[in-house]
Amino acid sequence: MILSKIKEIPKFLSFAKKSFTKGGFRHVGNYLSGLISLAKKTVRKISVSCADEKYSSALNRILIDAKFEKKLLEEKYFKKIRYLFRGQDIFLIIDDTLVPHDGKHIEESQEHFDHTSNSFVKGHQFFTAILCTPFLQLPLFPELYSKNTNSKIEMAEDLISKLISAKIQIHTILFDSWYSDKDLIKKCLKSSIKVICGIKANRKIKRFKRRMWEPLSLLIQRVRLQKLKEQKIDNKTYDVWIEKVKLNKLPFMRLVISHERIENKLQENAFCLISTNKNEKAEDILKTYKKRWKIETFHRDIKQNLGFANAFFRKEEGIVRHAILVAIAYAILSLFMFQNELKMTIGECCEYLKNKANKEMIGEIIFLENKKIKIEKFEEVFIS
Repeated sequence: MILSKIKEIPKFLSFAKKSFTKGGFRHVGNYLSGLISLAKKTVRKISVSCADEKYSSALNRILIDAKFEKKLLEEKYFKKIRYLFRGQDIFLIIDDTLVPHDGKHIEESQEHFDHTSNSFVKGHQFFTAILCTPFLQLPLFPELYSKNTNSKIEMAEDLISKLISAKIQIHTILFDSWYSDKDLIKKCLKSSIKVICGIKANRKIKRFKRRMWEPLSLLIQRVRLQKLKEQKIDNKTYDVWIEKVKLNKLPFMRLVISHERIENKLQENAFCLISTNKNEKAEDILKTYKKRWKIETFHRDIKQNLGFANAFFRKEEGIVRHAILVAIAYAILSLFMFQNELKMTIGECCEYLKNKANKEMIGEIIFLENKKIKIEKFEEVFIS
């Protein structure tokens, strides 16, 4: 397949120009075009398919050895986000995702527990985050997690610090029960960021105006025997219980215990959420937490459509840079759809831009007046 240059990439990537050399910026643009439009998203395939990439070693150098100002690139990206999201309530969603890589010589490839398969998988785990507003969502740069890095809680704390330094004011942060660490919640409270997160049933809580601490698991059993308030959210019905509670070394917060009701039957498993806004309604907590599903959709999109899980690099630098460029590719697609008021999936947008670029390339060649140059151009593009 011939790789047509997607003209929208340099436009949306212009904020990052100073993070690369002139040649490096061109190579990165070609790599992003390949991630968006090619079925097989390897360095070699992108290089072979691109008319102005003669050697795959040039792309390899950009991804492994060449100048790559990650800190400067992130600062420029934050500046762009701050401009786009000005005046909006910004939701930060954090999570992590696992990519299997079991090669013997791949750096930082380790055994990680996969909750989906309930088993250990050898590969790379990434700390991920997205920023959401009512009209647009943009990913932040993934961080590679391993036994040799900071913990994922520390990564979350560092990310919040960076966003504050970049003057991006977060309204609410959402995460699952794995991240419900007291130090992370304290940092959010100190920074005036509301937290809504899941908590596990093995936590101990103290209810409002009660002296004794009790296991949350015991409270869940008692609540199930009570008559609960029915709540309908997005065509689903929940029975909910809500009260002010205190977690260890944290101030009073709002606890919601919910059971989904399917065909008028209460489901066995309870889902527990806390909100640092101790006066928030159960309906609002549940509705807001549903936004967390956006990051699961993000993980699926980058793996299925942008080659996130297909990083064939041995060195850590290549693996990390590939992950960052995948996030940038996703951001470019999101911005393109937003600015053109297009309602598509990420996969549909990839196909749309690929077809658009092919038509533009062929059209440019056809309308060349000089027949000799026209033939040379066709040969350059299609024979190569």
